[in-house]
Amino acid sequence: MPMSYLCTRCGAIHSEDATIWRCECGGLLELTEPTAFAALDVDADEPGLWRYAAALPTVPRPERLRLGETMTPLCQNQRLQAWLKLDYLFPTGSYKDRGSAVLVSKLSTQGIREAIEDSSGNAGASIAAYCAAGDIVCSIFVPASTSPAKLAQIKAYGARLLPIDGDRSAVAAAAVEASSRMFYASHNWHPAFLAGVSSLGFELWEQFGYGSPDAIVVPCGQGGLVLGVARAFRALELAGSISRVPRIFAVQAAAFPAIADAFAAQLLSPQPTQHGTTVAEGIACRLPVRGAAVLRALRWSDGKAISVTEHEIELALAELLGCGYYVEPTSAAALAGLRKLTASGDVHPAGRNVVVLTGSGLKAPTAIGEIMDRLPDHLALRT
Repeated sequence: MPMSYLCTRCGAIHSEDATIWRCECGGLLELTEPTAFAALDVDADEPGLWRYAAALPTVPRPERLRLGETMTPLCQNQRLQAWLKLDYLFPTGSYKDRGSAVLVSKLSTQGIREAIEDSSGNAGASIAAYCAAGDIVCSIFVPASTSPAKLAQIKAYGARLLPIDGDRSAVAAAAVEASSRMFYASHNWHPAFLAGVSSLGFELWEQFGYGSPDAIVVPCGQGGLVLGVARAFRALELAGSISRVPRIFAVQAAAFPAIADAFAAQLLSPQPTQHGTTVAEGIACRLPVRGAAVLRALRWSDGKAISVTEHEIELALAELLGCGYYVEPTSAAALAGLRKLTASGDVHPAGRNVVVLTGSGLKAPTAIGEIMDRLPDHLALRT
């Protein structure tokens, strides 16, 4: 069934076929309430995220852009006392491929032939890859401080790289200004991207035998993972496909705790917040565009938002590396969050607790090397 987009400012309803990334009034577009989704709605002929096409924006099968996406592994690791969802094994090394595959496929069907995006790295690389697959000219605005490996990946796909001095908000402002000349394929603003991210929730449901895990712990900057997972389980709940909704936990870096602070203060919307820098550059976000929606999703699932320190992120990264999972520091923030949640009693350590590993360590080899050099030897070795 076709979906629609709702303007959060003026209340206007837009068709999914409208070639817009925000409302004419300037308001943020949200996906309207999902339709019920059941096992019979899964397209078993599809190996990856397009299995859930019935819950995604409409893209005819021949026009779906593909780079070999499959259902990512879900591994129970006894040493880490967690279930690990290996989303860093997507074609570009990041879970962002879930959203990019759907968004860029949709834009291609709409005749978009030139697009821009702003990103701290992973989303830019992902959008660039799918634009290359769809023969769409692509320009990516990035912070000048972005990891060299991510910049190299973006350029390798043929995208025009536009480094911007200043913080992440300055990069976004440059992209918005350029949107008057080219279509803004924003992973933060365009609702189709979030629809693609919802495939994570549907996959977990299938992998748990058409059931729910107890908790899903995700790194959180803009909060797209929170919103995507919540949307999937809301659709499953509407169909009676699950007996309970999993609790969703958002983990932020202590340097950028806007969502965590707002949750703790029981606010409806976050405020811009920054306390230094973080090695988890993928969640370095002062003010999430969809912050109010993220807070609603966390409360709907009886979840929570917390922050973790740089040292806690580094220790969690050492744990993951010591178990053979080569992920970037942003991914490790989620495991650090699980450690904190179990210590506080918010999460039972023996539960079916999923940690989503979002990005490959190949994205940040320099940062990983520096972290390993800083840690005492026994923390970097298997125990």
